[in-house]
Parts: sequence; C-alpha cells; structure tokens
Amino acid sequence: MSEVTSLQLTQREERGKGPCARLRSNGLVPGVFYNSKGENISFTVDNMALGKAFEKVRYSKMIELQINVDGQVEKRNALFKKLVTHPVKRRYDHVDFIGIDLDKEVQVTIPVETVGRAKGVVLGGKLEILQERVMVRCLPTIIPDSVVVDVTELDIAEKVFVEQLILPEGVKAVYDRNYPVLAIQTARGAKTGEEE
Repeated sequence: MSEVTSLQLTQREERGKGPCARLRSNGLVPGVFYNSKGENISFTVDNMALGKAFEKVRYSKMIELQINVDGQVEKRNALFKKLVTHPVKRRYDHVDFIGIDLDKEVQVTIPVETVGRAKGVVLGGKLEILQERVMVRCLPTIIPDSVVVDVTELDIAEKVFVEQLILPEGVKAVYDRNYPVLAIQTARGAKTGEEE
C-alpha cells in the first residue's frame, strides 16, 4: 500500500447558503465528515489542497483527515464519499467524507491495469478493456492501487473474467455474476493462432 495522504480541515459552526457562499468566495470548500458511530463534523477545507488530495486518492484510497477543533487537531480515517464540482467555475462546491475503521473491511472500486503484450495483439487483434474499474473488499490499510492483469498469453477471442483476477492476499473481488474484464477482439485481417 502506498503512503497515506493527509488533509487539513477546520471545523465550522456556520451553516446555510450565505455562510457557505462566503467561504467559497474565499477559496474554501464546506464539507461534512460522518461515520457509523454517529459523528457528524461540519468543516472547511482549502479548495486547492482538496483538489490535490482527491487526485491522489479518488474514491478508492484511504485519507487521513486532520480536523482542527477548537485549536486541537483530531485525526480521522476516511474515504471520499461525494465531491461536488461547480458547473462553470474551476472550484469545488461541497465535499463529504465517510469515516472508516481500520479493522473493518470496506468496498471500493480500483482501476484495472494491464502489463505485457498479448499474443492475440501480435497477431493483429485488439485489446479491449471492458471494465476500467472493479469492486473489491478488503481492510482499508491494504487497498491496492490497481488490479494488474498480465495479458501476455491471451490469444484472439480470449477473455479474462473477474473470478480469474489475481488479487493480493486479503483482497477479494465483489460481484454477482462472473463478468468479463478484458478481451482480445478480432480485428480485420487478424490471424488466429491455428492459422499461424
């Protein structure tokens, strides 16, 4: 697992459209942190710092929130729940974080990454990523950066299904049906292995 990203927040007391509009005009983003224990903390965060943190973790990696509450910094582990972008201006309008426990599994979606050059691509086929992200379940501390698929041995018309994915220990794919994640599609003029 890569290093945990942290983000500085400041608790806020004011609510409503007026105060929130003033915050946004000063480069701050209003937000809410909540968790299963009933905690509900309203806060502000710097717009630029929020954007940088989101680029690193998206919706699938744990983030450490450092919340300034009356001069004391309280730390909370969380995931991005919702990030609202302004439709025109280059800024964020609101953010929600959901708190997580380090000893309880979470479900997140992580990107699919391929390595190698497929046998079928060498023969003229085309690699198609059918699912760019897959859902996995694991502890927050071992969320992988991606699912890595070695496509080297894949021939034309072959597929890799979700149940075939090789995941790190403690990480399980979540699915109802065994769907294809990627495939080598036949391209015009491509030769199959038998023809070769």
